[in-house]
Amino acid sequence: MYIVSDTIGRSFRFGKIMWQPKLDPSDPAQLYRRLLQAIEAGIAAGELQVGDRLPPQRDLAHRLAISVGAVTHAYDEAARLGLVAAHVGRGTFIAGAGRGDAVADGLIDLSVNVAPFVPTELLAETAATFRRTASWANRLTYQPPHGLDGDRQAGAAWLAATACFADLDWRRLICCAGAQGGMAIALAALCKPGDVLLCEAATFPGVKTLAAQQGCRLHGIEMDDEGLMPQALDRAAAKTGARALYVLPTLQNPTARTMGKARREDIVRIARRRDLWIIEDDVYALYARHLDLPPLASLAPERTIYVSSLSKTLAPGLRAGFLVAPAGDVLDRCSRAARALMHSPNGITTAIATHWIESGRAQDLARNVLDEIRARVTIAGNVLKDFIAQPQPAVSLHLWLPMPQIQAERTIARASMKGLRLAAPMAFAASENAESGLRLCVGGVPNRATLERALSLLSSSLSGHDDYLDAI
Repeated sequence: MYIVSDTIGRSFRFGKIMWQPKLDPSDPAQLYRRLLQAIEAGIAAGELQVGDRLPPQRDLAHRLAISVGAVTHAYDEAARLGLVAAHVGRGTFIAGAGRGDAVADGLIDLSVNVAPFVPTELLAETAATFRRTASWANRLTYQPPHGLDGDRQAGAAWLAATACFADLDWRRLICCAGAQGGMAIALAALCKPGDVLLCEAATFPGVKTLAAQQGCRLHGIEMDDEGLMPQALDRAAAKTGARALYVLPTLQNPTARTMGKARREDIVRIARRRDLWIIEDDVYALYARHLDLPPLASLAPERTIYVSSLSKTLAPGLRAGFLVAPAGDVLDRCSRAARALMHSPNGITTAIATHWIESGRAQDLARNVLDEIRARVTIAGNVLKDFIAQPQPAVSLHLWLPMPQIQAERTIARASMKGLRLAAPMAFAASENAESGLRLCVGGVPNRATLERALSLLSSSLSGHDDYLDAI
């Protein structure tokens, strides 16, 4: 390896020019993605180091017998992630820590629950498609309160394909601003200030925010390995007189637990006996699709408001969500709440979501996300095998590390000093008896190499002994 300097004195190492990865022909991923993963793996293994120059795109394409476009695409994505830096006339070089490794305060963020990135070129392609259609202008005006019929039909098709919601009547679906927007509509339709809203003892922070905003009192219910316990729900409903339950039956946030079919049927039976409305948050359904579990909304369509979105599977910035309500009075109440809270769905982002669903792009992206998350969960299991509670589907954006609250707080402090950000356990507590632990989000970091490095630091934080922290 040798070093040369450019005209302004910067040095670049010109090694690894003959680097040539092996691309598995049996891998179903697109060629550019396989090459991108090879670059990530080379960096992680130390085969590619900071300053190394990658082969020219045309040369590498020739040696791998693939198109120059695929190599260019891979290099562009690697640059977007900060893995490489391209210099006109000199080549493409391995960079330092990837852009997106750290947030503004310098920490690698393991607290935000999002899916891996959507390729930027897909957004440009989508915009180009819209420019060629005469209906684009219609998206810039107010939309019907429930959304356009075509958008609602696309949403129903997506839920049927990804959430086992095959019996869904699209006329009961409202397009909304993400799942958070859907939950806001549901709470406004079902709850009055001062009402009790039942939920899991450890629950999604977003519903805590909504309940506080709308003046509802949360009552957390005990959980076991399948999430919400039916007997505890029965006792809480009798004790509080609550009329509504918020629940995440699939990959519960934060514990990543999933209800089996029998447990879902038990929850529905109690809801009917106690005349409870159910607000079902099903944003993680895609990750458990292979379990073929029916949503609560299929088991109890007469008393369930179902909420989902594309935020946890494709892109949170789309703010494309879906609410499904029972026909009649409750759907009317949801319609009025939607009109009051958002006036109409966002025409532009809903159009993008519909285009991706109808064109098959959403399905392709979802498959890529599942493959990536499966690999990341495997990495987490290998690094944190002594601490992690494996989710039942073994594919999840978030993982749960059960531990006492004081241990969790000390771990967060140690991890912060090592450059990691984690969510505080109290962010999820809905009751004094809430289970304590750390939620670990594996989707938000830019690549597997960064994740593995972050998990190694977390592992040392979990087993570390810092005198001044232990003395707290």
